[in-house]
Amino acid sequence: MALPYNLDVTLARAKVDLAKTKVEEIAKYKKAIWEVEKGFLSLPSLNEIYHITHPAGDVSTANGEPVDPRFQVLILHYLTGPGAALRGQWISFKELPGGLIYQQPFYGRAVLPLIRTFGSQPASLLRAGEGLGGRPVDQGDAAVELNPFPCLPVRLVIWAGDEEFPPGGTILFDASAPEMLATEDFAVLAEYLVKRLKNLAGR
Repeated sequence: MALPYNLDVTLARAKVDLAKTKVEEIAKYKKAIWEVEKGFLSLPSLNEIYHITHPAGDVSTANGEPVDPRFQVLILHYLTGPGAALRGQWISFKELPGGLIYQQPFYGRAVLPLIRTFGSQPASLLRAGEGLGGRPVDQGDAAVELNPFPCLPVRLVIWAGDEEFPPGGTILFDASAPEMLATEDFAVLAEYLVKRLKNLAGR
């Protein structure tokens, strides 16, 4: 599993896939709204609304602002991927298909920055998460559940350190996650979410 993937090629392919997908199916299974007269899908994500034109697949915020190409790819993959019902059970990255092989790089790129940013001040994770429309959950010393996409929640958990143990953390996905996106996408998504949280925390 190579990361980062070639963004230009991956984004172009994702746009082709979107053009082949019926917008009625996307709206039905991915909780996006098809604005027929405007020619785009409206997708709630974190604290934003994104507009995705169909069939072109151009992605922007509701305010017309540009979107990180990595997140554009994730949006398009989510919209064109299979639908799945949430199971309410949580799994770690290593439990995703092929995730165990990529666990160490994933830890270094997503989990470790999460720990370094919030391990000494777990409550700041809740404040940052609120800025992305997240909600606190009862797990670890602080945990927040974010919805980068309507049918795809992600939990970020922190354990504070003490004299005996260093801080710890994890990033969890609903057990339906492997049916929704490729494992590579979850690696990119987790890193993206942690960076957004770090920016909100001012670190």
